[in-house]
Amino acid sequence: MKRVMFTLCVLTLVVTIGPQVRVQNNPVLTMQVNAQGPTPACTPPMSVGSSVEQTAWQLFVAATCPVDNSKYPYVAWEKWIEQSQLYGGPGAAALAPNERPRFHMSPLARIMQEKEKAKNALPTEKLISEAANEDCNHKTWTKRVICEEARLNPEAESYVKSEKLTTRQGQINFVNAGKPFMFPPPAVEIKADWIQLNSCANPPEGVHVEMVGKYCYALGGIHLISKLIDKWIWATFEPQNADTNPRRCIVLGCKDSWGSNPATSSGKSTELTTALSDLMTQANLAKEWRNYRLDGVQTDFLEGGQPTRLGNSIIEGENAGNPQKMAVSSCITCHDLSTINKQGQSMSPDFIVGVPTIQPGYVTRDFVWSLGLAH
Repeated sequence: MKRVMFTLCVLTLVVTIGPQVRVQNNPVLTMQVNAQGPTPACTPPMSVGSSVEQTAWQLFVAATCPVDNSKYPYVAWEKWIEQSQLYGGPGAAALAPNERPRFHMSPLARIMQEKEKAKNALPTEKLISEAANEDCNHKTWTKRVICEEARLNPEAESYVKSEKLTTRQGQINFVNAGKPFMFPPPAVEIKADWIQLNSCANPPEGVHVEMVGKYCYALGGIHLISKLIDKWIWATFEPQNADTNPRRCIVLGCKDSWGSNPATSSGKSTELTTALSDLMTQANLAKEWRNYRLDGVQTDFLEGGQPTRLGNSIIEGENAGNPQKMAVSSCITCHDLSTINKQGQSMSPDFIVGVPTIQPGYVTRDFVWSLGLAH
């Protein structure tokens, strides 16, 4: 079946220009606040710009604009719903106003653990639900604790709810009705992986840090996907810090012809281009965001007949279990395996590149793995 899709935006948010204030309940975070409303830089693009790299940065900046609030949420995307809250289950407890959803284990990490044990006995949907509805208490192969959250912007959330896709039975009914999974143009998702620190007393330089519960966390990896094009735009970001992200750009290299100078790198720090620096200034982003870099962008399975690759050294590398897997990391390929059959079963994600093979009887869910959390 040929998939037909649309185009995207993110979410317009309040912020910017004004005196810098220190967040009272977080000794690390600073932000700019102003009641004058959003700047153009905080309004997401409605179409692809001169390049997909430029568009990826426009989406990132708009989603990361500071919120006019001295407490959580601090930036725009933290106002979006967390996937466990949307799909229900044990981890979807009611939240008080301005209460942050707790972090959880990476579902991909949970599935990879099962694969490495050569069990593969538990169904994919059960493994995903287990990870997304449990507190993050596992250690990675480097002995660090890395936790995760995944957010859907209001347009993506509205689509899931309106089509009654928050439950597995709802998705089964959707498939039986012959409907194609098709998120609307403004849909955006962000996955964020947080590295647990000993304290917030001496935060890593140039890294966004937050106190969540009783622990301090550094934001080590960000995936952003948007429906501006048929197969989505896939972009991943990391901070330039050798302590939090020692393997950034090492396996796959980094390429960003719009925002980075030089455009390609293999682990060494680069400078912001004037265009990106100006965009961040217009959006009034906090200083630490200027140290984040785009690892790369992906828009199709193949380019010039060869498989495309994209991965994040924290999200796919360290948290999912093995940095060597980065060589066969492809966000678009893995996400196309988000499927469901008439029995409510899903195929399993994996580290593969190129065009994936979809098993007979399974329907693709428009590249969106959060649908696997449906209770």
